[in-house]
Amino acid sequence: MNQSIATFLDERKAVWLKAKQKAATSEEEQLAIQQKADEKFSLSTWLPDAAKRATWLSIVSHPAKFSHPSAKTSSVIAEAVRTNDGYLRTGNIGYDLDVFGNAAAMDVYKFLCLPLDDSQTVLQHLEQDSALVKQLFDIPTFNYESLRSDLLAVKQSSGGKSTDALVKQVFFPVHANYHLLSILTPSGLMTQAKNRIDSMRFSEASKQARECRRKDEFHADGYDDIMELTVTAYGGTQPQNISVLNSQNAGRAYLLMSVPPTLERRQVRLPVRSFFRDSLPVRRLGDNFLTLDRLIHSGINNLDIRTGINNTLKFIIDSVLQQVFKIRSSGIGWSEQEHYQGLPLAQRIWLDDKFIEQREQDEAWAEEIAGDLARWIINAYEYLCKDSRTRLSDDEWRELANLAEEAINADKEFFK
Repeated sequence: MNQSIATFLDERKAVWLKAKQKAATSEEEQLAIQQKADEKFSLSTWLPDAAKRATWLSIVSHPAKFSHPSAKTSSVIAEAVRTNDGYLRTGNIGYDLDVFGNAAAMDVYKFLCLPLDDSQTVLQHLEQDSALVKQLFDIPTFNYESLRSDLLAVKQSSGGKSTDALVKQVFFPVHANYHLLSILTPSGLMTQAKNRIDSMRFSEASKQARECRRKDEFHADGYDDIMELTVTAYGGTQPQNISVLNSQNAGRAYLLMSVPPTLERRQVRLPVRSFFRDSLPVRRLGDNFLTLDRLIHSGINNLDIRTGINNTLKFIIDSVLQQVFKIRSSGIGWSEQEHYQGLPLAQRIWLDDKFIEQREQDEAWAEEIAGDLARWIINAYEYLCKDSRTRLSDDEWRELANLAEEAINADKEFFK
């Protein structure tokens, strides 16, 4: 007999004897109990009984009972291919399968997990139908094929695929329809996370590093930690009713912090379709446009009034250019992101320092921007001064465009 199997049966026998011999009052009774134990935990007797009880268990990768202890679904063993896609998911991390079922049959699962001489488990040998397991399970009391079939039932679904109303579910959009998905827990992945966090926080090396910090002493490696962990419990006082891995973890699992990030409010809004529509807050310049309107309707046409109108327009243009400078400080190449591909090329040249060489060598963009800026000033004036009797014409637009182009060309050196 294989040593690991022999040790397993001896340990089971010792536990059984300890419980039974307490009630024995005579040497004859103890001897009878010993003989019964030798027979009960011999491979030829124990193995057929274990094979029958194997049908009480189900090996799975995603137990349904984490959603609700009474949930009953078909057994799911996810077979995902490892892919370098950057996702923390089944297939990309190796972990043990879980098992749930009648607690009276959990010893069968432990037996199937025993390593044989080549380090492969009993279950792996049964799946391969190896010569070694055939030799080990050659017993007079039972047929090998029947034993193998019954033991492998732990990895077989009871037929079909079924979910349960107690399992968490979500409607997932697929084209014009929805698929109703049952959400199951990857208990092996969850256990891996708990083990790694526990090692990070409670290993001897971590304890030494924390002690050094407490004493304000130097430690070469330091330690890592994960803040804001939440511990959740499954199964209450009966974690074994959920699954074997849950029982091994005493029903505890970690939840990592999952809250929206704290974002700093941008001082400027990057334009998506148009700088003049998306990034220029018209009302911030409301007082300047009202000043312009008062000057236009002053009823006086002298040098001071004309100078005042010209200076007010220059101030508005300068305020627009200041907004341009803020956008440029958002980083080089921001307009090349997919989100901003709808922005006209002339505006990208003007606003993004990625195009600084083109901005200096090409002048067509400046003429287009000047015309757009002039049109924006006219529209903003008519919007903010709705009660005004004045409507600016194409002649005023051309004058504004020339004024804007002069300001853009004059400030090229400053806005590089």
